[in-house]
Amino acid sequence: MAFSDFKTIFDVEASYKTKLEKDKIFVKIPPLPLPDWFMKDLDYSLKTKKPNPSEIAICENLISPIIRYVAQRHEHINFWSREFDLEADSKLCGTPDYLFSYTENQRTVSKTMPLICVSEAKVDNFAQAWGQTLAEMVACQILHPTMVIYGFASNGEMWQFAKLVDNVFLQDANSYNITTQTEQIAGLLNYVLTEAVGEAEKYLGKR
Repeated sequence: MAFSDFKTIFDVEASYKTKLEKDKIFVKIPPLPLPDWFMKDLDYSLKTKKPNPSEIAICENLISPIIRYVAQRHEHINFWSREFDLEADSKLCGTPDYLFSYTENQRTVSKTMPLICVSEAKVDNFAQAWGQTLAEMVACQILHPTMVIYGFASNGEMWQFAKLVDNVFLQDANSYNITTQTEQIAGLLNYVLTEAVGEAEKYLGKR
């Protein structure tokens, strides 16, 4: 059973006994200022966005640029785009749309810990995106018990965030619009990456 076979978070809940809680869990996170060149490039991508853009267009023009920009601030983070094979058991396996992992050395990708899972909300289907993302988060937690695992879903314009603490899936009640809340999204990404690195280092006994 691939991650994409989980159509909603309730499918994951039925198989892995997760519990859903929804609240404003990411509060008072400072925005991350973005350079003018980035904002101009984003503005161009939004203005030239087609009515029914392909998954590749959404990835290349709206999701990947801000993820890559923020990830570069974190020396122990590797960013994977449809290239990390994640497997916890026969049901929880596949290749996440995007994944962040912790590594002591970015040049040594063979020793890396998956930390943050990301799924595209294809045709704006956030319910299915979260089903897939939560399944991936559970897989990460099975591989590294006791760790808090983070995740988010996006259709390119709207962004939603969550974390998995033990078996409790905490989903942020807020959604964020990249058109009007670009630096807030960047700040949330930066915060999540910082927290995820801390979780990995605590798990490895480095803190």
